[in-house]
Amino acid sequence: MNAITTLHARRAVSIRPISASGFSLFDTDRRATHATVTANYLYVTRQAGHDALGSLNFRHRDDLIAHGLELPANHPRWAEEEGRIWREADTVTAGLAPDAVRGWHIVVSLPSDLDADDWITMVRDYALVTIAAHGPAVAWAIHAKPDGNGGWCVPPHAHLVMTTRIWRHDARHGHTVPSWCGPGMQARLHANWLAKLPNAMRAAAVTPYRACTYTPAHPDCGALLGIFEHPPRQRGARSKRGIRHRPSRRIRVKGSPSPSASPDQQGV
Repeated sequence: MNAITTLHARRAVSIRPISASGFSLFDTDRRATHATVTANYLYVTRQAGHDALGSLNFRHRDDLIAHGLELPANHPRWAEEEGRIWREADTVTAGLAPDAVRGWHIVVSLPSDLDADDWITMVRDYALVTIAAHGPAVAWAIHAKPDGNGGWCVPPHAHLVMTTRIWRHDARHGHTVPSWCGPGMQARLHANWLAKLPNAMRAAAVTPYRACTYTPAHPDCGALLGIFEHPPRQRGARSKRGIRHRPSRRIRVKGSPSPSASPDQQGV
């Protein structure tokens, strides 16, 4: 079992604050991320673009399975515009202290014996119920790449980038929302994903986050080998049915063209 596979088995949920300190490692579990919210979004969705620090291009990564955007039911139309929420999050937080949290970058491990449709269903439900239903916007992306020998070059996992600050323009734009970034949200993010996992993966994961701390587990790595030893099953009749989604939600599967924003999505 390689180091990446072991990491995804033990760390079934990793909650990483996005701050201007970027790749610096913080105390407790503040793991490294890109320095801007836009950079994190482009990274997880394997796109090219730019932020205040320069140009970015992650198109050479070939492990993207699907990605999408989930929003609360009462979101304004402009929020659906490609990348706008993340660019504005960087703009309104540009003057904050380097270690101030701009957003959350969440990484969750996926069961390797499911297919892409199942992964999409799991991640979308998690994004909608655990995050968007409480007010934040959340972009998600699924990554996986078999190694051709029954294992994984990139074990199946999902990234979610979510706002921790008000992104609507009608009031307090850019202000922190404590319930979106406090310990209650961290506990919900952790517990709700663990509840979706098979027992073996749940048992191997670290214990839940408590007040920004965690206790590492010491699993039997021999037992974990069976969790990630098989690539996803072949896509059959189930996966040919297509992906149904609400008009206000956007899902892109690798290889599909990126739609351009319509005139009525340019603002409110």
